[in-house]
Amino acid sequence: MKLTNTITVFPPPYSHSNTIITPEPIVLDSLKVMYCDYETTKQYFARIDGLPGSIELINGDEYDKLTPINRHIGEERLKQILGDDPQKYLQGLFPHTMEEDPNGPGSVLSKMIKSIGIVMSEGCSCRQHAIEMNKKGNDWCEQNIDTIVGWLRNEATRRKLPFIDAIGKLLVKRAITKSKRLLANQPVPENDEELDNIEN
Repeated sequence: MKLTNTITVFPPPYSHSNTIITPEPIVLDSLKVMYCDYETTKQYFARIDGLPGSIELINGDEYDKLTPINRHIGEERLKQILGDDPQKYLQGLFPHTMEEDPNGPGSVLSKMIKSIGIVMSEGCSCRQHAIEMNKKGNDWCEQNIDTIVGWLRNEATRRKLPFIDAIGKLLVKRAITKSKRLLANQPVPENDEELDNIEN
């Protein structure tokens, strides 16, 4: 499918063996699309070569109305979904990573927790919670400290680690303060304990 203008999408950076990998941008003047028809679930999807995920084009009652669905119908629907800013839509297909926002509150909290010897494991929800914190920002984190402390408590329980809510809350507050200062290009104390004396 030919695009009206050439676009560039940027796969987010990610960590591999303690090294941050920044993938090359992907420049597109056309999309190589594979259409997938799932009659049993009444869904019609598009998958774009070189990009993650699937795009649901048609489902449910609409699927029944348009049957038999063909490539032409799928391409028209894909153009509608991509809209006037296909770069923005296609960029949104990439999963968020902590590495794309290293100074966000979730990333900062993760580093603080790692510095006391607790690392993320493949099965934990820590990474997704950190990404959510980064995405929602420091203001949301300040308003939802108890939620974040609950996430930490649940993960500690799952790992059979001791947990004290007051210490969890202190860590979250420090992470928010540090993140705010980093994002504002303000000096950050080397010792995280000194963050307790900084007014937000």
